[in-house]
Amino acid sequence: MFGLLILSLTVGYFGMNGTKQKLDLNKVKDIIFKDLGKLLKDLDIEWDSKNNNVFMPCPIHGGDNPNGLSISSIHKNWRCWTHSCHEEFGTDIFGFIGGCRQDATFSDTLRYVCKLYNIGNEHTSTSVKPENNKSQLEEIVDIFKPEDTQIKEHAYTRDVKTIKNSPYFENNRGFLSSTLSVFGVKDCIDKSSSMFNRAIIPVRFQNKEVGYIARATKDYIQPKYLFSSGFKKTEYLYNYDEAVGAGLDKHTLFLVEGQGDVWKLYEAGVKNAVGLFGKDISNQQIKLLVGAGVTYIVVLTDNDQAGREGRMKIQRELSRMFNLIYPPMLKKDIGDMTLEQIKDYILPHVKGLY
Repeated sequence: MFGLLILSLTVGYFGMNGTKQKLDLNKVKDIIFKDLGKLLKDLDIEWDSKNNNVFMPCPIHGGDNPNGLSISSIHKNWRCWTHSCHEEFGTDIFGFIGGCRQDATFSDTLRYVCKLYNIGNEHTSTSVKPENNKSQLEEIVDIFKPEDTQIKEHAYTRDVKTIKNSPYFENNRGFLSSTLSVFGVKDCIDKSSSMFNRAIIPVRFQNKEVGYIARATKDYIQPKYLFSSGFKKTEYLYNYDEAVGAGLDKHTLFLVEGQGDVWKLYEAGVKNAVGLFGKDISNQQIKLLVGAGVTYIVVLTDNDQAGREGRMKIQRELSRMFNLIYPPMLKKDIGDMTLEQIKDYILPHVKGLY
């Protein structure tokens, strides 16, 4: 049980001069995560990276699910989603290494790491000093930045001419002006624009605007929804950045279908809700949920045939990774419910999770 052994921040070892030194385990972990690829290559593991996480079939129990095990470079821990191997070896990176190598003791694992990364006296707790002026937080942020986490910006709401606050969603749909302002929702009123008579809903990810949704504000305009050029809705979750920040201390995300559902929950006091852009959940959206670091998912997909089919897929894909909660739905979707109905029928089932 490697995870139970790593309670001290330092361990003793004998340095090159024969005197006993103290090895700072936190600094050792920093060194590992600055070049995690070196470790995985030495362990002969094939892996994929996304959003500050790496994914792989679990090498400890010999799994074949490409997302069966994840390692978080932010939290510096790991989890086996298919066989719960982390429960046996501990979620610390040293437990992962020990499990992969079948090391008998933690000391065996530590010796392996020190040899692989050439860790000696220069990494003791008394002699390690910063080589530059970066803060400790900045150094941690720099530890692991996979190339494929770079987000390509496709289209911007600033490309849509002459927009103002959305009277459609405020007057016709009953959303608060302050809510629409928070989410940047505006109507296009420029008659020369192809987006005239549409409400523009920006989509942000990793602090960048990656596209927008254009919702028709007149019933006769078809299609009802348009997506900006190059935007792939299966690659994102609506409101992801803000929801993860709000949900980490509650270890929970609320999962809904549409943007209006996210806004209505926001007005009811739920800040940790993300939207699927529809009923289906994609593999990339699953990876985003895994990377969020939460353990509970409150599922509030629409109460219709499509929504029920979506819930079945969510149950099948996520039940082994998260604790799933399905509050009863009073109407077709959250967006159709009043704030009082949400507070009376939904929120009592999820106390402490928002």
